[in-house]
Amino acid sequence: MRKHLVVIGGGAGGFFCAVNAARMAPHIQVTILEKTAKLLSKVKVSGGGRCNVTHALFDVVEMSKRYPRGQNFVKKTFHQFFTTDTVQWFESRGVKLKAEKDGRMFPV
Repeated sequence: MRKHLVVIGGGAGGFFCAVNAARMAPHIQVTILEKTAKLLSKVKVSGGGRCNVTHALFDVVEMSKRYPRGQNFVKKTFHQFFTTDTVQWFESRGVKLKAEKDGRMFPV
């Protein structure tokens, strides 16, 4: 019997999880469940419709300073997967990113 992974949420995080799970374990079936009628609806409008995917801030400590109430959580979390990892993830799939003057990064 084939194993099945169900991802709850059809937003950016859900799709990121599902894509990575499917690539890492091609023997499992991956299904995304979303409560609304449209998948990725917030992604489509992020960055004024241009879909900014990350911010050009490459220092975890500097990033954590922007979240004083969650500084420790941010530091711990972003040591696992940070901006450089995000850029590499997209570029390894053929999607180049460009940083704007304000730091927002968009697909080219």
